[in-house]
Amino acid sequence: MTDNLTFAIDYVLRGFPVFPLCWPDKFGQCACGRNHQDRFIGKVPLVEHGLKDATSTKQGCKEFWTRWPSASIGIVIPAGYFVLDVDADKDGYDSLAKLQNDLDIILPETWLILTGSGGQHYWYKTPKPIRNTTKLAGYEGLDIRGIGGYVVAPESLHRSGHKYEVSWVWNGNITEAPLPLIELCLKRQPIIIDSPTGINPISEGQRNDTLARDAGAMRRRGLSPGAIMAALMVNNQERCSPPLPESEVKQIAYSVGRYAPEVTATGKPQYKDGLR
Repeated sequence: MTDNLTFAIDYVLRGFPVFPLCWPDKFGQCACGRNHQDRFIGKVPLVEHGLKDATSTKQGCKEFWTRWPSASIGIVIPAGYFVLDVDADKDGYDSLAKLQNDLDIILPETWLILTGSGGQHYWYKTPKPIRNTTKLAGYEGLDIRGIGGYVVAPESLHRSGHKYEVSWVWNGNITEAPLPLIELCLKRQPIIIDSPTGINPISEGQRNDTLARDAGAMRRRGLSPGAIMAALMVNNQERCSPPLPESEVKQIAYSVGRYAPEVTATGKPQYKDGLR
């Protein structure tokens, strides 16, 4: 049994669905055969539907890691949990200190993961569902992974050559998040559009069409042009390689916003965010 299979089985026994991710070789390059680049190495799902194909059984783990013995481990964030992701490369630790000072809190001890890039994942419980958010409330280097999200889990290998590890300082049970932090996470944030296959990059030549499809889906669900534009801006920066100029993204949002949302069973348009 491989080490990653052992860890994957342990996670599902604790109630965390898992699925296999791309993995790096000893030189930090993509080793899964799909030639992922840069920050996508070690983080892209190997299964067709990404986190939707996650397993919650030992047998499912064995099937995944028999096929991909070296695969990294992705954990789907279950209901009732969220992860505060501190990105060391984006001044996340400075933002974390400022966040605690601004909210007048000290983060309680919980299950803490040290990422391969020098960051941290703070796992917390929450009584209210929390969604994915990038740059939480404007704090640079602080992201939230919640509903529809996933994180890379120990003992996965990062392209830097370091492994994701459980902190030797905080290595106990997952605890309840402070109420001020939960309230901040529940405030309206920029929307993240998660691809069903994770964070696969959108290559040049596909960017406009892909973002237009995303925008159309959001408009049909009733999102306002402003909300659509905010979501596309995030998707453009996180997935498009290279990102489109902001003017083109705004034009996509404007064009799609001219169409009416789908009507509900009552015959009335379904609007979200209170905007038309």
